[in-house]
Amino acid sequence: MFGTKERISVKIKLFSGLDRQAKINHYDPDSGLDLQLSQGARLKKVFKTLGLSKSKSTVCFINGEKAGLNANLKNGDVVFFMKPASGG
Repeated sequence: MFGTKERISVKIKLFSGLDRQAKINHYDPDSGLDLQLSQGARLKKVFKTLGLSKSKSTVCFINGEKAGLNANLKNGDVVFFMKPASGG
C-alpha cells in the first residue's frame, strides 16, 4: 500500500527491574517481549513505547553489541536493557 511503512519485529529483554518500570505484569525474562515497530525505528523509540526513562545508567545492547539511543533497529534484532549492578 502506498505511503505505509513496513513493520519490523524485535525481541526485547528487560533486566534489573526495568520490567517493573515499564509496568509489565508477569514478565518472563527468558521469553522477553516481541515488539512491532516501523521499519527504520531507532532504539529511542523502544524507550518511548515501553515508557522507560532515558537514564544514563541504563545500558542497551542490540544482538550483544552495546548500542546508543540513535541506533537503527532491524527485523529480528534482540535488544537487551539493563542497569549496571555493583556490590560485593
